[in-house]
Amino acid sequence: MKNFSEVYQDDLENAFFDEEAFAEKHRIDGKECTIIFLDQTNDGVAAGTGGRRTALNPKETAINKVSYMLAIRDTELRRKVSIGAMIDLDGKKYFVQDVKHSDGVFQLTIGIPTV
Repeated sequence: MKNFSEVYQDDLENAFFDEEAFAEKHRIDGKECTIIFLDQTNDGVAAGTGGRRTALNPKETAINKVSYMLAIRDTELRRKVSIGAMIDLDGKKYFVQDVKHSDGVFQLTIGIPTV
């Protein structure tokens, strides 16, 4: 009989990160990864935040017009990602606006830098 942790890991692998269900292959920093797009916000207003603007990266000169929230297994990231870092997703540069990590999965909020 499997314990909760083993069942959870099976669910992550066989359901959540299943490419036929939720996940898609993309390239992050040149490495092919399986990711899940969880949410998209527009004009800097995040869904469910009551109209509050998303945090700005101090290096940016303008508000991100579009932000994406995605999930990726921590084993698939080449490096530690932190708020304010830049990542390359499928050949486009994005600022990392937020990072959460839980049970082997990173949840990243990324935004396209605008000028």
